[in-house]
Amino acid sequence: MEDSGEVIEVTSVLSEAAEWDARYNERDQVWSGEPNGALVAELTGAPPGRALDVGCGEGADALWLARQGWAVTALDVSRVALDRAAAHAADQNTDITWVCSGLLDADLPADGFDLVSAQYPALRSTADHAAERALVSAVAPGGILLVVHHDMRDGHAAREHGFDPDDWVAPGDVAELLDTSWHIDVNEVRERSISGGAGAHHTHDVVLRAHRLPQRSLFVGRGQASGSLGVYTEPQAGTATATAAPGSPLVGRAQPNDRGRYWDHSEARWVNPRGGRGTGTTSPPAG
Repeated sequence: MEDSGEVIEVTSVLSEAAEWDARYNERDQVWSGEPNGALVAELTGAPPGRALDVGCGEGADALWLARQGWAVTALDVSRVALDRAAAHAADQNTDITWVCSGLLDADLPADGFDLVSAQYPALRSTADHAAERALVSAVAPGGILLVVHHDMRDGHAAREHGFDPDDWVAPGDVAELLDTSWHIDVNEVRERSISGGAGAHHTHDVVLRAHRLPQRSLFVGRGQASGSLGVYTEPQAGTATATAAPGSPLVGRAQPNDRGRYWDHSEARWVNPRGGRGTGTTSPPAG
């Protein structure tokens, strides 16, 4: 197994990192230390593969996934949170790579993960839906997308407490981008229960679980390229459903991207199989 104690710094220029570091420094433990209930409910028994944990915080979800056999890339902007998470995992036989980066700064591979999990992510809403597209793009054919956030239907009450839900990406925003290459298994509001930690006062969550349909390819043994950032088909009517579908198959390995490189989970970077290595901050070469 990989050493779970190292934190990889993808980029040092993060506009919100200092704010989150300060929040984590206010106390020794911010969150409950338990894996999120929706994650456990939706992923228990799923065949493991490569997982991306977006906004991993102090690492409870990443640790739970790794114990189920997943190879986890755990992403967060806060170095304080990641150091804390890595310390929790240091004496455990887990396959986790901790990456200090924002979602859009990480240069993640399209089709790179069998599971993309975003539990209460602090992703800013933008006109071009960049964060939503990044989440969707990272899921491999046959893979699962799980996005969970607190139920904020009472936006007026939230704004009275200084939080405007319209400024942040919600599960519904992600669902709107899913076209006919996806099936929405769960899109619902459900009760939540947690023992403590920040956010424990929230009683209901919005849970979106979708799986990307396996795609046929003219090339035997290779996944068909699709889902690149910035190129997306408009959502089609009738693709969303609130009923659960049978569990989708998960591919065992990330597919190579269309330039021959692949995402090395253990080092959280692009790798050229012909001998060269890319860094986490380098964009794919043109051509």
